[in-house]
Amino acid sequence: LADRMIKCQVIEEDDKKYYAYSIQLLLEKITGILLISGFALIFKSFAEIILFLITFSLIRIHSDGIHCKTSIGCLISSVLVSLSTIPVSSVLMKSPVICQGGVILSMIFIFCIGTIRNPNLDPSEQELSHLKKYSRIFVSIVGSIVITFIFLFPLNHFVYYSALGVLYNALSLLIAKIKGEEVVDNNKKDS
Repeated sequence: LADRMIKCQVIEEDDKKYYAYSIQLLLEKITGILLISGFALIFKSFAEIILFLITFSLIRIHSDGIHCKTSIGCLISSVLVSLSTIPVSSVLMKSPVICQGGVILSMIFIFCIGTIRNPNLDPSEQELSHLKKYSRIFVSIVGSIVITFIFLFPLNHFVYYSALGVLYNALSLLIAKIKGEEVVDNNKKDS
């Protein structure tokens, strides 16, 4: 596709690697969404898993977290994490108070960390600050809505899929933190 874009004079030859990489990422995301959607339909949990993905993505896009070393690893882990919400949400539904407590602790953890960016992304200090700010805003809003819905609708299984969106984000950040997969603040490096 990138070669065709050069041929049609849509992009410059110098930009080919960026477009090729972007196209590859887009195709990987589409493949992941199609696989997750397919499995969700098979397990009759399509709406639930889509709700989980939306909740998870609203926070993850800013907070980031653990990353796999390969595209196939990312694809497999994304599918498995999404499918794990089916049994885990059933367990959480048996104890709404514990679920609310877990969401509150996850919110606090995400709020304190803000974001853990992969060093390969190399964000500027301003970008990192921006991501932390929005991570905190989104976890505050999404988490508060989830806690409220668990309180108001403790028998509705959909709210537990949303709760897992918050819980899994905190878990992703925790694993990344433990593995040391984060950008270190330039000011902290020198001290």
